[in-house]
Amino acid sequence: MQKLTPLLICLILFLACKKEKTAPTGQDKKNEKILLTASGKEIRVYYNAAENGLTTVKIVPVDFQNTSDTLSLSDIDPIQNLLLHDLDNNGFDELYIITTSSGSGSYATIYGFASNKDLSLSPVYFPEIVEDDLSLGGDYQGYMGHDSIYFENRSLIRKFPVYKEGDANCCPTGGDKTLRYKLIPGEASWILTLDK
Repeated sequence: MQKLTPLLICLILFLACKKEKTAPTGQDKKNEKILLTASGKEIRVYYNAAENGLTTVKIVPVDFQNTSDTLSLSDIDPIQNLLLHDLDNNGFDELYIITTSSGSGSYATIYGFASNKDLSLSPVYFPEIVEDDLSLGGDYQGYMGHDSIYFENRSLIRKFPVYKEGDANCCPTGGDKTLRYKLIPGEASWILTLDK
């Protein structure tokens, strides 16, 4: 028994130390992702998820000739995905950050940053969903979140279940709806516009 006691004590201390290292510390969770564009440029994305669920993002374009500025997003929903895609087929990838809200709705938000011929990055404007969009006959009629965001050919696709009046959050009965967006140049930035 005396031979087992030191071994047992060592085992308990080892497990206690291991448990302490993996236990949450109360600090923000920090992440970094390095994305390489089709044209060979590097975009570094740093994001900190705070305890309240909101995220701060810093986007650093590397070797973009006209900028070394850091672009930022503050207090956004948790990041679901970081994607590179050349929607307008100009040879230069855009960065898309997809976030999903916490809670039962899981509403997606899309943030984009377009390459200006690999000289700099500019924000991509994505129109907000407004009351008219949700009303009868609107593009988002029956929308209650649970989005899937992906690319198909030269379109950004937003697919979501359609909720009819009285449907519970768990059980939409209106099928699915798919909206296609294309990227077009605006006056001072880029715009994702509904492709009807």
